[in-house]
Amino acid sequence: MIASHHPCAKEMDAYERVLGDAMAGDATLFAREDYVEEAWRIVDPALKAGTPVYEYDPKTWGPGEVEPQVTPPGGWQNPVVASTD
Repeated sequence: MIASHHPCAKEMDAYERVLGDAMAGDATLFAREDYVEEAWRIVDPALKAGTPVYEYDPKTWGPGEVEPQVTPPGGWQNPVVASTD
């Protein structure tokens, strides 16, 4: 009979571990508030920009609508396609 069992990290799922660490005061898995605020300061303008989202087929280079903005000078080189030279 086990009256008390404290599982190790390998025995817990992710939520159990995070909650257990929070209750124990272990901040190892948590970001500091100033770090989180700085991350939001950087990311928030991009999220608020209203950039359109385009769907594209799997295993392609991406949506054709954005190709002019992201294509480097000289174009892309697809390493999967064999050279015709």
